Amino acid sequence: MSRQIVYHLQLLICFILSGVAAQAAPLPTQNKQASAPVVFSIVPAQAEPGAQVVLAVSSIHDGLKLTLGGDPLTWRALNNRRIAFDIPPEAAPGQYSLMVTAQDGVSRTYVFTVLPLKPVAINIDPDRVTSCTSGSAREVTIHGRNFNASSQLLFDGAIIRSSVSPPDTIKFTAPTVRDGLHQVAVKNGDMTSTPLGLSIINTPDITSITIGNDHVNSYELIIEGDNFLQTSTAMVNGVRVDSGNGPQPERLLYQDCTRMIYERHPYSPAPKELRIQVVNPGGATSRTVMVTAP
Repeated sequence: MSRQIVYHLQLLICFILSGVAAQAAPLPTQNKQASAPVVFSIVPAQAEPGAQVVLAVSSIHDGLKLTLGGDPLTWRALNNRRIAFDIPPEAAPGQYSLMVTAQDGVSRTYVFTVLPLKPVAINIDPDRVTSCTSGSAREVTIHGRNFNASSQLLFDGAIIRSSVSPPDTIKFTAPTVRDGLHQVAVKNGDMTSTPLGLSIINTPDITSITIGNDHVNSYELIIEGDNFLQTSTAMVNGVRVDSGNGPQPERLLYQDCTRMIYERHPYSPAPKELRIQVVNPGGATSRTVMVTAP
């Protein structure tokens, strides 16, 4: 009887131990399906180099990787659902693939557009050019920022030839146009700077009047200044003097846009006060200059 009891106790102990071992045995490992975070929004969806872009994502972890056009991006967490990155300053304009990659290598791809940097024109030098100037004297420089090798110069909305020294200087030669205020701007792709003003001046200007050669019945008054034309006339004490080819007692001889000779035939050698103006076609008039001469 005692042997049977011992036998049954041994069976009971073996049963209990086998149950404990079964409970302690590890469960088979279940492979989780890889999944990259879902991007709910990209703000903004297009931006200039250097701008911050914010992504709203389904989850954030340390192994998350971002690439723009295949180049890795450094990102920062704003909260548990939003991350941000900066567009590289050297990024060229165009469409890029923005790839979000999970730690296990699964990725999602989105389209992102890098815009051209908007050019900023700060000042123009000189801000006025006379019609008379030529060559290097007509060279104008715009100073600003965000100029690049593909930047274009707009003169009254039309593209003209220019020379760019990135990132802050662009030069051009002022075209021969009507007088007045003209608009100058810099264009990067579809982005255009706020225009600056360039004045083209064709108003004649007298800087000096001196007595020149003295002939038997006449003498010369040399008029120097700017913006003189072959068709300019002079008003001498209210009397019109022009450069007509016909015989006349007094006439105006055009030398160039900075110099004319007033050939005067005085009726008396006594000095008198002369009030002289230069008038261009269209009515542009110089200041009146007083000179004492026969």
